[in-house]
Amino acid sequence: IPSVHPSSYPPGVMMVHCAGCERPILDRFLLNVLDRAWHIKCVQCCECKCNLTEKCFSREGKLYCKNDFFR
Repeated sequence: IPSVHPSSYPPGVMMVHCAGCERPILDRFLLNVLDRAWHIKCVQCCECKCNLTEKCFSREGKLYCKNDFFR
């Protein structure tokens, strides 16, 4: 289950980069999925691209919705 964390950084602290798009996370919140930080919009199924807001499944570091994971 993704967990939401504030993403404000004090001056001098390195920014966290998104595991999905590799861009810095400047949003107010980030998601922690598979021990990596993600933009909320980047947490999506690698097959159908649906947003994964409540549950997600993973295989080999890729995120899936329930339907695509069990295909």
